[in-house]
Amino acid sequence: MDQEETVAEPNVPSLTPPKNVLDDEWSQWLIGTWETAAESDLGQFKNWVKGRGEMTVEPGLGGQFLIQRMKGHATEVSDEYVRYLRENQHTPEEEIEKLRSLPFENLELHTFDPTTGRIVAYLFDSWRCVAQGTGTRDGNREVLEWAWSVAGRGTSLRTTDKVGDDKLVVTERYSLPDGVVMEDRVQMTRVR
Repeated sequence: MDQEETVAEPNVPSLTPPKNVLDDEWSQWLIGTWETAAESDLGQFKNWVKGRGEMTVEPGLGGQFLIQRMKGHATEVSDEYVRYLRENQHTPEEEIEKLRSLPFENLELHTFDPTTGRIVAYLFDSWRCVAQGTGTRDGNREVLEWAWSVAGRGTSLRTTDKVGDDKLVVTERYSLPDGVVMEDRVQMTRVR
């Protein structure tokens, strides 16, 4: 068998890295530091928690992935949810106080599948949740479907909308295994 026949073999991997697929307009626009403000609904509890934080986005692993790091904390827990925790869950006051400023971190890796063009993403967070996502971009909108595992369960659908050169809005709707729906809404503003 000569060299040409070996290369044409379908099971022989290419040793050439994929074309840098993250030089697209969206990926380049997203790179930077963003301030975040978030609020969440959990089942019957509207705005059960609010939070603030920061997201940084940078290219990594030879430019083949976008690396997103988010770090933040809760700034407010609703009175209704606190009442529920006290009366129904018998949560100790010290645990409720911890919840009021609970820290949160996550790490996401995003790239494109070179054969389909679909987004492939992985997420790891400080509650030991792991998620795998796939999705698409169309204009100023990105939609990712996530499947959660390890300490997290269920699925979610995240929609990210570019609403200006320095602003984006994220809505993520989680379908939890017990049938409860949680919805997070995040506004992000680029830090200058």
